[in-house]
This record gives sequence, C-alpha cells and structure tokens, in this order.
Amino acid sequence: MRQAFRGHWPEYLMEAAHLGLFMLSACVFATLLYHPWSPIGPGSPLGRGLEDETLRRLLMGVAMALTAVAIIYSPWGRRSGAHFNPAVTLTFWRLGKIAGWDAAFYIAAQFLGGVTGVLAARAWLGAPVAHPAVHYAVTVPGSAGPLVALGAEIVISFVLMLVVLAVSNSRAAALTGLCSGLLVATYITLEAPLSGMSMNPARTLASAVPSRTWTALWVYFTGPLIGMLVAADLYLLLSRGREVVCAKLYHHPGTGCIFRCGYPERSSAGAVTAGTRASTSVVGALWLLVLLAVATPAVVAQPAGGPDTEAGRIREVGAIGLTVPDMERSVAFYRDVLGFEKTSDTEVAGPIYGQLTSLAGLRARVVSMRLGAERIELTEFLAPRGRAALADSRSNDAWFQHVAIITSDIEQGYLWLRQHNVQQVSPGPQRLPDWNPKAGGIKAFYFRDPDGHPLEILEFPPDKGDPRWHRPSQGIFLGIDHTAIVVADTESSLRFYRDILGLWVAGESVQERLNNVVGARLRITTLRAASGPGVELLEYQTPRTGRPAPADLAVNDLVHWHTTVIPADPEAAATRLRAGRAAFVSPGVVGLPDRALGFGAGFLARDPDGHALRVTGPEGAR
Repeated sequence: MRQAFRGHWPEYLMEAAHLGLFMLSACVFATLLYHPWSPIGPGSPLGRGLEDETLRRLLMGVAMALTAVAIIYSPWGRRSGAHFNPAVTLTFWRLGKIAGWDAAFYIAAQFLGGVTGVLAARAWLGAPVAHPAVHYAVTVPGSAGPLVALGAEIVISFVLMLVVLAVSNSRAAALTGLCSGLLVATYITLEAPLSGMSMNPARTLASAVPSRTWTALWVYFTGPLIGMLVAADLYLLLSRGREVVCAKLYHHPGTGCIFRCGYPERSSAGAVTAGTRASTSVVGALWLLVLLAVATPAVVAQPAGGPDTEAGRIREVGAIGLTVPDMERSVAFYRDVLGFEKTSDTEVAGPIYGQLTSLAGLRARVVSMRLGAERIELTEFLAPRGRAALADSRSNDAWFQHVAIITSDIEQGYLWLRQHNVQQVSPGPQRLPDWNPKAGGIKAFYFRDPDGHPLEILEFPPDKGDPRWHRPSQGIFLGIDHTAIVVADTESSLRFYRDILGLWVAGESVQERLNNVVGARLRITTLRAASGPGVELLEYQTPRTGRPAPADLAVNDLVHWHTTVIPADPEAAATRLRAGRAAFVSPGVVGLPDRALGFGAGFLARDPDGHALRVTGPEGAR
C-alpha cells in the first residue's frame, strides 16, 4: 500500500480532479439550463425557445460530453487513464489491468473528488445550484420507478464499457474518448428521464451529499457495476481470449502508464484470460447477491404500480399555513374581522417536529381556523424565532402568496374592512374588464392582515365561480376559493403541480392592475384537486422585476406560507417529488405519533420557485 501511494499519488490526485471538474461542469450547466432565473433558463425570454425538454437535455448532454472528452485527452487524463468512475476502475481491476491498491486509491479519490467538485460549485455559484430546479444536478429514478432505473443503468453501462473495450483494443484506440463522449451525450438526451443517467456511483453520491437526496442509491451502486462487468465478460468471449491491452481510455505513446499495460509486450495475453474471466463472473455473481440483499427492501416498500401510481397524486388541498409573530393578535383579526372560527389550538415541540420543519429546538403554537369548508393554519414559533418580513416586499416577488376569500357582497365586505382599518393594497374593489371573457365581471380587492400577509376578497358574477359561492348566505365572508403563488415560469410549475402531483388545470386567464406593481400583466393558471381550495399560478409577464425567494428561507420566517396537500400515500408522493428533483425541507416522510396537527405522517418540500408544500396522510383532511 505504501509503495503504491508513494509511487502513484499524482495519478490518484488527477483522478480526484477529473471527477471534481466533471461535477463542477455538471452543476454549472445544470444551473445555466434549468434555473428559472438563468439567462437561458425556463423563466427567461431566451429560454422559452427551449421548452422542448429533449432539446434542453441535448444541450446538457453535449456540454457534459465535451467535458468528458476534454478530460480524457488532457495531459492529466492521458496520464491517469481518466476513469473518474469506480465502476470503470473495478472492471479494469477484474480484467487484471490495475493493481489492487491502485484500484482502491483510485476509487477513494473519485468519491472524494466528486463531492469536492459539487461543494466547489456551491461555493462558486451560491444559492442557484441549490435551487429546486437544479438541486446539485442529482440523479434519481424517473417516474417509472427504481426498477426501471436499475435496468436502464445496467444497459447504458454495459454498452459504454463494451464500446470502450472494443475501440480501445482496436486500431481505432485513439477514438475511445470520442466514442465515450458521444454515448454520454446520447444517454443524457434520451435515457435521463428513466434514471437520471449516472453510470457512476461516485457521481451520484457527489450530488446526493449536499442535496441530502438518498433516493434509490442502491440503483447507482449496483447497476453500473453489473453492466460493466457483464460487458467485460462478453468482450472476452467475443475476442476469443485476447487480453485487454491497457486500463486507459486513451493510451498516449509519450505518457507513462502505471497499469499492467500490454503495449510494451503483448505476448502473454492469453495466459491471464481464463482466470480473469472466471474472476469477473464470480464478482458479477457476488454483486447480484448484493443487489438482491439491498434492493429487496426498497422494492417491497414501493407502492403497487411504482411511484407513478395514483397513490402519490394529490386528492385534496387542505389548510393554508402562514407564520405569525403574535398569535392572539392574528386569531382576533381572522375571527373578528373575517369571520373565521377557531377549530384547534395546540403546542408542538421536540425532535420529531424539528425533523418535519428542519428547525432544531422547535417549539410552536399552532391554531387552526375555519371559514366555510376551508381552513387556515396559523403558527407562532416560540423558539427559535424567525426573521421579519422585508419592508419592501412586492406582489411580484417569488415568495408572494395569498388566499382569496369569497364574499357575498364585495362592497359590504370592503366597507367592513375599512371600518377595521386594514392596510389596503388596491385603492378599492375593482371589476375585471369584459375584454377578458374568462375573468370579466369578477370583482376583487387586495389588502393585508396585521402582519403584512397579503389577502384578497372576491365576488363572482352569476356565470363564474363554484356554484356554492352563489347560494344565499347571511354572512359576508363565505370561504376560501384558492391560494395564489407567484411563479417564474408557468410551464415549469405545471410540470411540478400537474404532471408530478396530479392537480388539474381548471382555468386560465390574463389579469392587469389590482396590485401595487406598476404596469403589471399576469398570466394566471388555476389548478385544483378533487376537493379543497385551488392553487393559482401567477406569472408576471411584465414587469419581470420580481426577486427570487431567498435560498435560506425557513419555516419560522414571517414570509413563510405553506399549502397542505393530501395524497393517498405520502411515501408515494415523496417518491414522485424526488423523481422530479424537488427540494425537501424534511429529510423524508416524518411520522408524528401524537397527531397533534391532525395527521400521522407528512413532510415539507418546495416547488421550483421555493413555495412550501406540506404533504400529509389522508387524515390531514380533518
């Protein structure tokens, strides 16, 4: 071991640098292509020309292929062999081309280099690389589930290694790096929706560490190695016993080689073949046993039909939650001014709730209040206290969220609010113009609660809105129709809320004025579940001057809102969200044995713009 390290430590460091640079490049290009505020991201005018996800993946594939080719043919790549993949190193070790301690140090260097590269990207790029749309370029199974991802990883790794062995041991050996790059670009373009396209356990772990995303790691630790070992066996069978010449992807004649290289002398090629093939078969069988041992619990835990089952889709939108600094004042406002009725009042504390909210030492008072059939949930964090709201918050900032309360008579509602000295945002009730047939005739008024949280009252004309809003009522305020959130790009949000979570589009319209943003023009898309309030997406087409949500936004900050969504199975919903590269506030589904909040299991996650979702079990409907 000491001899290997003293003689070959430069090559080990080069291997670490190779995967580090590859991961740095992956994070940079993922941020450039997928962050909504990037110049070519989904939320930018230029990025709208890349709405086809296949085209966007093609650009990502070309970028990563060029990165890989540059590393392979670089002076360091020519010297170390440019494996930057433990599965590649182990395959060459089993082929007898690399010494045991060299293989061990290579693998350790690859894991260390990959994590270092992602951390360097975080230090260089800052919060954008942690954005839910980028999420440190994590690789997780697609919507078809981990078994399909495993099969895909085996196939693409098999093809890659077979091509590497076939080309590197032919007269076209100098083209091995180019062929590898072409496969990388092809896989990212076409295969990534199945497994995220890893082929590399060190690459997957590098993104998993800072993102704390451990979804189906067994897929990426077993699939690539199985595929490459089988490819090695098949190559030896097809080559009729000819030994692999060298463990380098590109053997440059003027560069030294630390491997058991056959270029200087190839006369003993047949002597080691039989033992190599046998050992490869044994290792392949052992890894199949490891696969069964590690994968079986995860497979059993999958809901029937995989993560794409209906169990993970949202069936109901529940309470809308917001953080308040003074519970008594907030309860009095919502009760006395808006007519809400308190339905529960509890305190929660302890490590379980700390896991749910990612707040250590949490102690909070939570009050649930109902208006009609809908609920809000007020939370005062007694410890730790969060940050105050920004004084210059605007309606087009990404953290903006409000609830729309339906009135039986908006003029009476407005006069009532004026009597209670609410802070106005709109100058008064305004009627949306008839040129917009989908919204024409709706009357609206924006205002704020005592803590500055934005609210809206609405009155629907007879031909619009849910029929229940038109039933005779003695009250002024009837219930909550929807919660509205600002989004950078409607299409990205639709992929999240509609395609992943299963909400359906209930309506679309365009809106102008009504808020405190000069020259505002909004694209509005309303999403709904089978029951509960809707979720309204507000995309400011003009002006596009809203600020993104702070990367360190915490649930105890005053600007925090969360929307409770209720699937049949929170675990299935978590799997779908991880497959969609959503950011999690909770480490995963957290069990709450006391059910103090009305549900027994749930978690917090964030949408592409940072809005929080609290996903709970069906009992959360109460």
